[in-house]
Amino acid sequence: MVEDQMTELYDTIGGVYEQFKTVATLPIAEKFTLFKILGNFQGKTILDLACGTGFYSRLLKEQGAAKVVGVDISEEMVNVARQQEMKNPLGNEYQVLDIAKLHKLGSFDLVTAIYLLNYAENKEHLLQMLSNIRKNLASNGRFVAITVNPNFSWKKSNSTKYGLTVLKQEPLSEGFYSETELHTNPPFMIKYFGWSQSIYEWAVTEAGFKKFSWHPIEIPKQAIEQYTEDYWQDFLDNCLIIGLSCEN
Repeated sequence: MVEDQMTELYDTIGGVYEQFKTVATLPIAEKFTLFKILGNFQGKTILDLACGTGFYSRLLKEQGAAKVVGVDISEEMVNVARQQEMKNPLGNEYQVLDIAKLHKLGSFDLVTAIYLLNYAENKEHLLQMLSNIRKNLASNGRFVAITVNPNFSWKKSNSTKYGLTVLKQEPLSEGFYSETELHTNPPFMIKYFGWSQSIYEWAVTEAGFKKFSWHPIEIPKQAIEQYTEDYWQDFLDNCLIIGLSCEN
């Protein structure tokens, strides 16, 4: 199973994964879009799923969240997050859990998931994830995700200059399977799925969310000025990622 393979991989790379967030340029747009979708979250409780080494968990707490709980399936990733918490205590809590088997940890104002849904191996797996996410939200809570764009095509412009290269994209009946190399030191490959927009929307509705919205990835003004508009054009023309928000 892809999820098991990726868990084993993340357990071996640990803190190397965080290099991607600080060296590549794709995360500039990823971060800007995520925080724009989130809006004002000061004083809110947040469950950060697929938290990895706690990169966003720390940012969310530093920028005003009242409480952040990070969850990841990789024990090594969570160990790195906990080590960071010990070095710079923010009050964040981290747990090793499979989101597809997630129990109710609380009633959170927000649930975030950066690159979680793309590890769902079929639509039932995706539905299970979303159902578990919804039961951890407060009655008026929101779920915000960054995931793989259903409309991405590796036959068009790739994302190499932004820090990663899509090496394979195999069509499936309701989406695609893909393999991508992240240009860290050492580089490593991730395997994931890009489900169709209709499958995502089916799963969101079946899970019980009342409303949902898609959010194109945006480039902050400072990044356009620093790298130029031409630099970002391939990314915008064939964007690998997309935002999704759902209301409980």
